[in-house]
Amino acid sequence: MMDMRNRPRKNTPHSVKAVDEENGRAIGRIVDITCDGMMVVADTPKTPGHRLNIRIHLPGMVQNRSEMILMAETVWCNQDQNPRFFRIGFKFVNVSGEEGYLLEEVLHRFSLVG
Repeated sequence: MMDMRNRPRKNTPHSVKAVDEENGRAIGRIVDITCDGMMVVADTPKTPGHRLNIRIHLPGMVQNRSEMILMAETVWCNQDQNPRFFRIGFKFVNVSGEEGYLLEEVLHRFSLVG
């Protein structure tokens, strides 16, 4: 698969979870993340083009917050090597300035950027 990201991918700790803000259900584990988007390993597929608000549980406190909520759009979804799981690529959309700065700080503080 061709990598369409503009920034290098950075792996995240296993503890970084993504949750569907609408229903409170876990989407899956964030495998890698940039300021533009992320890849999640999940047990259910998502349809490309689907938009949702994703709550990201931060690996530590940043700006007195332990989580952030970003709107994301599913770009692609493929079955993982383990057929019980799916790898899902999301791009972030309509990120506010405040959330964008918070995400950048998280990536730098937890060494998720080069």
